[in-house]
Amino acid sequence: MIQLSMDGRRLYVSNSPYSTWDNQFYPNLESWLLKIDIAEDGSMSLDESFYVDFSTIPGRPRAYEIHLPGGDVTTEIFA
Repeated sequence: MIQLSMDGRRLYVSNSPYSTWDNQFYPNLESWLLKIDIAEDGSMSLDESFYVDFSTIPGRPRAYEIHLPGGDVTTEIFA
């Protein structure tokens, strides 16, 4: 899944498209979340200091849905 920040400057990327699918087809998936910074000119670069490893969290949650604080309908898909 991917989610663009409301200011268009950060793109959050996870390797977990949908938890039901993950659990069925990829039961050993180690879920993670990355951030890509977007410059004024549109160029993109990976923020190497931002890495969330969900496999280290108790219960091993999946990083499949990203909600941004103060989001609108594009960030709050199920609201």
